[in-house]
Amino acid sequence: MRRSLSSGIFLTVMIFLILFWSAAPPLWIAISSISTRTELYSRPPHWIPRHPTLDAYKNVLIKGEGFRGGGGVSASRLFRKGILNSIIISVITTALVMFFAPLLGYAFSRLQFKGHDIFFYLIIGIIALPGWPVLIGLFSEFSALKLLDTKTGLILLSFTFRLPFETWFMKGYFEAIPSEVEDAARIDGCTYIEALFRVSLQMVMPGLIAVSIISFLSTWNMFAAPLVLTYTLKSKPLTVTMTEFIGQYFVNWDLMSAATIIAIIPPVVIVIFFQKYIIRGLSAGAIK
Repeated sequence: MRRSLSSGIFLTVMIFLILFWSAAPPLWIAISSISTRTELYSRPPHWIPRHPTLDAYKNVLIKGEGFRGGGGVSASRLFRKGILNSIIISVITTALVMFFAPLLGYAFSRLQFKGHDIFFYLIIGIIALPGWPVLIGLFSEFSALKLLDTKTGLILLSFTFRLPFETWFMKGYFEAIPSEVEDAARIDGCTYIEALFRVSLQMVMPGLIAVSIISFLSTWNMFAAPLVLTYTLKSKPLTVTMTEFIGQYFVNWDLMSAATIIAIIPPVVIVIFFQKYIIRGLSAGAIK
């Protein structure tokens, strides 16, 4: 009896610590976004603002005042340009992945061609490449190809790094479909491409939705590569433009916190509304 009671208390404490560890950072950011700058620099730190205000959100979204950094650019212009760049890069990358990942996954799961295994393992090997070590080489390549500080370069980079992972998962989805279904479609007169789009793709749609959502979220959250490969507002995504709120002698914690809260809204909304597709799609792909 004592052992079970001790185990229950231990589990409760551990769950509370894990929840606090996970929830404390976003909660503190939310508190900072509605606090005055005087309260943000007060000691000891506080969890309940004495004079809550939405001035930081107004400065980020509308007025653009109260910003000391960013090379003279207002906070609102900095934020709007960053979020526009993030939307463009994420949407185009996701569209490219949604088109090419099913084609490659279908080819590797259904077709047999010379070098099948070699090409597949080469593509899968890209997944294991760490991000930071390859940035030096990427910087040199982007400079030679004149892709530095361009949205095109970031789209190509994100697409290249996302495609192997999504291809691997799509291959698993297609392998879970009985080949007899496609054989029946081809007997009815469908070509391989028609069988793919009319039959197989419809059956793996939950998986395609899942990988597209993951691709969008990963592209939206990328930071290291854009930080190195971009240097002006014309191509910096939101994750990088928010670093402009950190000056040499002063950090605009209120503006940065407000921008962060707004930036995490799209991923949170997507996960809430499409979580069933993510769970179902990843579970189906994990079977193989």
